[in-house]
Amino acid sequence: MQNNVEKEYSQALFTLACEENSAEKYYEELKLVSDVFRSDSEYLTLLSSPNLSMEEKISCIDGAFSSFVSEYTLSFLKLLCEKGHISRFDVCLDDYEKLYNLKCRTRVARVISSVELTDEEKAKIKASLEKKWKVTVNLACETDESILGGIIIETEDTVIDGSLKSKLRDVKDVIKA
Repeated sequence: MQNNVEKEYSQALFTLACEENSAEKYYEELKLVSDVFRSDSEYLTLLSSPNLSMEEKISCIDGAFSSFVSEYTLSFLKLLCEKGHISRFDVCLDDYEKLYNLKCRTRVARVISSVELTDEEKAKIKASLEKKWKVTVNLACETDESILGGIIIETEDTVIDGSLKSKLRDVKDVIKA
């Protein structure tokens, strides 16, 4: 149920951003805020603390973000803080990102490989996915040696597992049967 609250907040900000023709600007600002929270996890803990008055929390938000985010993004952060949802900022960002990507006909695909992919391999994967899904695809590539070989492609609603580890597991299951 709580996740619905974050979706409502994200939807409200996104609607406002679209009315202002600033959806991309707000998205970039939210990512900057996320970078600050990731670089100093204690800051988010501080903003969630019951030991700090609301005035102090709002002052902290103003001090940290007013110089590089818009008034609406700043108000969004303050609202999350006032309603006790600032610790769920990452969920709000994810929800906003989904709305933004839908509007822009973009999908983010997480590509996991056992070794670093070359630029040519990334381009081929990107082109293939764009042809299949008929949207712009942004790749987020990472390596994980435990998959042994091949690749795994994940989006919010699809997993394509072409890893060697998965294929070996399938062979093992056939042999056991």
